[in-house]
Amino acid sequence: MTVTDPSLSNLLETLTSSLDAATAALTDSAERFIPPTDGISLLDIKNDLVLSYLQNLAFLILFKIKETQSGSDVTDDSYYHATVERLVELRIYLERGVRPIEQRLKYTIDQYLQAANHKKSINAVRSSTGHIRDADASDDSGSEMSDGDAGARIESTADGDTTIHAPRLAGAIAASRTKPTAPNAAAKAGIYRPPRLNPTAMPSADPDARSSSTRQRKSQLMSEYIDEELSSAPTAQASIGANQTIDARGHAITSARDIARQRERTEYEETNFTRLAGETKKEKREKKRREGKLGARDMFGGEDWTGLGGMGDRIGRSVEGKGRDKDSVLKRREKRRATDDLPRGDGMQIGDSFAKKQRVLAGRADRRANKRR
Repeated sequence: MTVTDPSLSNLLETLTSSLDAATAALTDSAERFIPPTDGISLLDIKNDLVLSYLQNLAFLILFKIKETQSGSDVTDDSYYHATVERLVELRIYLERGVRPIEQRLKYTIDQYLQAANHKKSINAVRSSTGHIRDADASDDSGSEMSDGDAGARIESTADGDTTIHAPRLAGAIAASRTKPTAPNAAAKAGIYRPPRLNPTAMPSADPDARSSSTRQRKSQLMSEYIDEELSSAPTAQASIGANQTIDARGHAITSARDIARQRERTEYEETNFTRLAGETKKEKREKKRREGKLGARDMFGGEDWTGLGGMGDRIGRSVEGKGRDKDSVLKRREKRRATDDLPRGDGMQIGDSFAKKQRVLAGRADRRANKRR
């Protein structure tokens, strides 16, 4: 068989040499094509896809050789199209499926491979020296020496950085047996070292601990109305004038909260036979300042009614409007003449509306003249 295309012959030689190298690298056992039980499934799938891709590529090369020898067009063959479609499908699997996943798992795969190589190096060192002993089978000193020697031999025989990710049990055991723990060392030194805890704000059950800006503001007038009018529980009422609820010369009233606070103060003094201290200078200044602010406003019953009158005036002006007659919108609408597309009659309505308009204008002129007088 002669091949005229030089590129095709070079491709055949490359493929043949690659197959020979792969065959020489494989073992002669019967299980060489079976995936290992402890292998990585991603690499197994990648190998199967690459092998299938090479097989279909070999079929495509055969079709090209056939076309070169016979001179016929192989694009009409159904097997040729099936081979090309299979090659495209396998190429997509390799480039869009296996390659991105392999790049994401590259670090994990490298760790597994390094661990496997490290295990092989340990087995090779132990088999070459013929000395395998357990770290727990001997005493502490002997085990430390043997573990240190084994670790040194493993590190000396390992290639590059293959032992970086491997666990070093010898160093961990030696450190745990020789180095005392921190609490034991502190106990021997006679120094108490409290455990380190993260700083945490303790919860507060005091409702007054909240800031005044975030504290919920309740209406005193509404609270007293609910307690007195809507509650069915019996309440004790003092005699008229005995409770002293009128303050500031009749301009203020003592709230139920202030009365309850004063009652609690009186009960405490009578129970403990002591007299509580009066208001401090700071509290008196604060009280005067608060009363001064409240006196400048329209206060009644502990509530601020300053803006109520202004709000009513604004509502009245907005409803009444400017430059309008006293008649409402509805009345002025009823006075308008109908403009529906209906029969107009004999034309007398136009004269009536004109006469009515004259009477209205005359009445307005008379009222203006009377006002000027």
